[in-house]
Amino acid sequence: MLSNKHLVTVCATAFACNMTLLVIIALYNAQDKCFITIDQQNVAVNIPDTYLSVGIDVSEIQDYHTVDFSNKQFKNLASALSPARIRLGGTMSDRLIFSPDDIPSVSCNHCPYNTVKAFCSSLKKVCRHKFLPFFVMTGPKWIEINNFCKDTGLQLMFPLNVLLRDDHEWNLQNAMELIKFSKSNKFDIDWQLGNEPNSFRHVFNRSVNPHDLAQDFKKLRKLLNQSGYEDSLLIGPDTTRPQERQPYCLKYMVEFLGNASQYVNVRSWHQYYLNSRTAKLEDFWDPDTFDLLDTQIQTMKRHTQEYEYIPMWLTETSSSYGGGAPGLSNSYAGTPLWLDKLGLAARNNITTVVRQSFYGGNYSLIDKNLQPLPDWWVSVLYKKLVGNKVLRINCHCSRYQRVYAHCANRKYTNDTTAITIYAVNLEMKKMKFLLNGTALSGNHLNIDEYVISAPHNDRFTKVILLNGQPLYYESSTPDFDPHQRVNDNHIRMPPYSVGFWVVKNTSLTICD
Repeated sequence: MLSNKHLVTVCATAFACNMTLLVIIALYNAQDKCFITIDQQNVAVNIPDTYLSVGIDVSEIQDYHTVDFSNKQFKNLASALSPARIRLGGTMSDRLIFSPDDIPSVSCNHCPYNTVKAFCSSLKKVCRHKFLPFFVMTGPKWIEINNFCKDTGLQLMFPLNVLLRDDHEWNLQNAMELIKFSKSNKFDIDWQLGNEPNSFRHVFNRSVNPHDLAQDFKKLRKLLNQSGYEDSLLIGPDTTRPQERQPYCLKYMVEFLGNASQYVNVRSWHQYYLNSRTAKLEDFWDPDTFDLLDTQIQTMKRHTQEYEYIPMWLTETSSSYGGGAPGLSNSYAGTPLWLDKLGLAARNNITTVVRQSFYGGNYSLIDKNLQPLPDWWVSVLYKKLVGNKVLRINCHCSRYQRVYAHCANRKYTNDTTAITIYAVNLEMKKMKFLLNGTALSGNHLNIDEYVISAPHNDRFTKVILLNGQPLYYESSTPDFDPHQRVNDNHIRMPPYSVGFWVVKNTSLTICD
């Protein structure tokens, strides 16, 4: 039997535990109310259908058995993201040599006698500068890759090897072989030259200054024009993200554009938030991490303002560099960063975002077993629901809620007044948004709701919920059933969720 003193202690402890539980439940169920207002007069930006694009690192195809571009499910998963661009890039692209024929065995000590002379010359350059391991892209493999692009509706973007050099000048012999081979097969390709050239000293112990690279781009533009690729885009210089501690990135970009702006169709750079080796779950859901992208975009735009007539692309980007953080970049933990990047980049007139990667690494959209990961589902929903016209939006909410709006995709609805709102809730509590303004008020609105969340709020999950039901891949064109809200002008988000809402029957005329 408990003494009075012990009984009081037990009761006090139980009361404290109950109060703590009640506080947790209250926080979970709290519905902070935010207000969303749409600018009814002006469209901010127009983005192309290929805005959301993907990449595959060349290292993934170094072993020809790793990626089977003829695999039906692989092609179906890619087709679901069409129309899009696909970039074959990464560090290995500057170790790549093209051979139109299959080569049974090749090494720095052996170049088969029956190969094209230009190939052996290029091999010597790679070996002399110790750009190892090198990779030989053969004609049959190149045909397989291009057929994959044609079959899936993806536009190929390929960076040629800029480290095949004679002193300070790019040697274009091997590029000529690849371009001639591509044209003879009627392949539709956009081109680049080099991958992250401002980092060559760190990666290869070799440098190419921005003036020399600009002259190399001039040679490539001339070559493309003479080879039947005059309509192909030339995209560059693919520098790394701007950082205060590494001002050389911005300096490189500015000096390159100062010498090459008349030769490039797109100014391009790469962006990552975190270091894969040190990143933690909390970093992936920290508003300070999200704000890094906006700072980097504004910095890059400010320093290249003189060339704002040249479109800006993110030609390689993901949550964390170094292959992605295992269990984070390829799980639901990385999904808010991805959706927010799509919204923020579009709002800032970045007209193409290339996700690293479609396949391979710990930041891929599909896994090694060709099963979709959370960001694939979100990307397919984005393609399905989000239209080209980016709207100006004002959201009165905290840093933990991030909201974007576009005109709705016309392939989804023929309602010319419809808009698609998409948002991220980084907090462990419910959120409620009032659609504000005369165009979004009244009881006439209908909303198709697609809310994505994690089972039991497990942000490490690779199986996500859509409107409370788990998503499993069963067909090449998955069905997404919306939760329909009739006569409602509110958007509701569970804790730790992202979502899309197609709002119909508005009074907006801006999407006509």
